[in-house]
Amino acid sequence: MKKIYFIILVGILTACSDDEKAIEVVTEGIERGAVLRNINRIEKNFVDGDLTSTFAVEVEEQDEEDGALLDFVRVYTKFIDRDLSNGNDSTAEVILSDIEASSFTAGPFGLPRDIIEVSYEEMINAHSLDLDNIEPGDQFEVRLEVFLTDGRSYSNDSGSASILTDFCFFKSPYRYVINVIEPIPDADFTGTYFYEIIGGDDADGVPKQGFITISSTTMPNVRTMPLYTDALEFTIAGTSIYPKIYGSYNGFCRDSTFHILTGPSDTSFGQVNLIDDTVFDMTIVIGYEGWDGQLGNNEREFTYRFTKQ
Repeated sequence: MKKIYFIILVGILTACSDDEKAIEVVTEGIERGAVLRNINRIEKNFVDGDLTSTFAVEVEEQDEEDGALLDFVRVYTKFIDRDLSNGNDSTAEVILSDIEASSFTAGPFGLPRDIIEVSYEEMINAHSLDLDNIEPGDQFEVRLEVFLTDGRSYSNDSGSASILTDFCFFKSPYRYVINVIEPIPDADFTGTYFYEIIGGDDADGVPKQGFITISSTTMPNVRTMPLYTDALEFTIAGTSIYPKIYGSYNGFCRDSTFHILTGPSDTSFGQVNLIDDTVFDMTIVIGYEGWDGQLGNNEREFTYRFTKQ
């Protein structure tokens, strides 16, 4: 599938006096395709054992007809078992629901908006899972696909780097990772840390060591730190640490060709002791899903150690 690329002049967007003008400029530049722009991430993760906990995100659909082409949004889900010591309960992706265009309402600038909300209980039922076999650190995924009235459809495999990352205007990843967490105090794993790379690929051009401040967020177990151009967001889930998918390494929003993205490893999930935040390790992929800015590095994986000061 051909990917959607948008070349946006930052000067044009920053010169706009309000969001409405910015959206008008951007939508005028959409010749093909559609995006589901993150407006508000309401809830990110599931709490272990709490079937009422939810994932929720408000999205805004944009296409070349200012939302008039929206037919429906399909919601897919899957479960990823990250603890294979007692077997692998991971599931294939399934269709959870279709959200018709009629469910969307016009936002402040006339574009259709809706809140995509999925409960922990819905996920378990959709995949016929045993709650007792799900542990903190396991993950679910939600993937969205937008269908247009002319038969076209778009999802994460259609978007370019600057479409997928929350760092740029469109904020349209289509795909979301939901971690199963055991909530920890907001003050844990925050403050000043010394970081250093302790393993991984060639670290040429990558920040190798220094001091950094880690901050809590409004979401339980979610932390941020200014390691790269985009603040690196990560979630502490069980004894694992997961960087957010589609983070921006270099902030090249104007041209996705040279945009480098960051994300989690598929096999290395860091190491954390929930009752001792003095030292922890985290593995980060630069060039996530091949978005390496055409440097030829592809995906490079690094393990950082963070030591509290």
